[in-house]
Amino acid sequence: MTVSDLVSAVKQYHITLTALEAAVTTHPLPQQVMDVLIARDEVYAARTAKTQTDKQSLMMVISLDERLKKQGELITKLVKLADWRAIVHPPAEAWWWFLEPPTNRWDKFDWLWSAGSVTLLTASLSLVVDISSRFLTGVPDTLGAFTITTQSVLTLLAAGGALTKTGQESIERLLSSLNIPKHFQNEVKFGFALLLFLCLFSFRFSLPKIATFYYNQGEQDYKANRLASAQSNYSRAIKLNPDDLKTHHRLGQLYERLQDFDRARTEYQIAVQGDFGKGYNNLARLYILDKKYPAAIALLKEAQLRTKDNQDKELQYGLLKNLGWARLEQKRYVDAENNLQEAINLTRDRAPAYCLIAQIRERQNDKKKAVLEWEKCLAYAIEYNPDEDGWISMAQQCLKVKQCLEIKKGDD
Repeated sequence: MTVSDLVSAVKQYHITLTALEAAVTTHPLPQQVMDVLIARDEVYAARTAKTQTDKQSLMMVISLDERLKKQGELITKLVKLADWRAIVHPPAEAWWWFLEPPTNRWDKFDWLWSAGSVTLLTASLSLVVDISSRFLTGVPDTLGAFTITTQSVLTLLAAGGALTKTGQESIERLLSSLNIPKHFQNEVKFGFALLLFLCLFSFRFSLPKIATFYYNQGEQDYKANRLASAQSNYSRAIKLNPDDLKTHHRLGQLYERLQDFDRARTEYQIAVQGDFGKGYNNLARLYILDKKYPAAIALLKEAQLRTKDNQDKELQYGLLKNLGWARLEQKRYVDAENNLQEAINLTRDRAPAYCLIAQIRERQNDKKKAVLEWEKCLAYAIEYNPDEDGWISMAQQCLKVKQCLEIKKGDD
């Protein structure tokens, strides 16, 4: 090529670039970008082929290149140069085919926003796993299934969008369609990740309230004698809020009704570890049934110390009644009677203390007083209580046809 060829190429480069610059405020076309790049190719070819130096043309090229670089943001928004390069295969020296938008001052923090997004999404996945595992008790109910599905889908979509190339490209297209500038897109992604994490975090700490819902459902089932359903609801409540001692205690009572004493004992022990007063009482009763009287008494004494300021009469009655029962079995009748009389002073319309005092009188061979106590026992006893049901049988044997004393005297 001759110098005139270079001049002509530079002139065409100037014309096409000026046309592109003029179209910035209107609607520039991809064809105008292609014209500029091809014109720059012609300049490159002329400069490579010529043997003489044309200083004026060289200075013109330098000036035009500076102007072209300033249009980098416009060009990269208007066309995908990567797709064009795949067709044209320009040499590495053809920098105009490799234009990048100018670096925005916000872009220098992109690494921070990206790292923050990945961290939050990882934490969100951990929360989803934790929450899902709490709902997966037996067969998930409607609420549990909906919760697991919704949270898992949202988190996996967000994680897939941030951690996979295809997902990232999809999110970028979405954000571009919403007219969000490219230099703000990482910040927006971080915002979405933060919002998802905060929603999951808030939901995780609302689980105790959901646990209360399941506990109340369990209470309705328990009172309606739907024990299988009650067990399922209590178990769900505990999964959602393992620190709910009241539910542990209630589940222990349910296991007792099901004659599953080992599991009942486990639930009561958890309640005792959390210093739940009724847990002490029920666990001590199981020790009494197992004939572990010293263990029962130690537990009841500790419960009395820990609950001395507790005004719950039912609890205090239960502790005194069971303490009297354990002393009765140890044949410490005076101590037993003192404890049982204290219980009666708290509540006079409950059978257990009367039934146990009647047994003390029997063992002391005081038949007349035994009859009086058995009558009180029968007056207040409740058949569905397993302890009281057994004592009812004992009382009926003695008071049969009101002739307990006469029969005993005849035997004497």
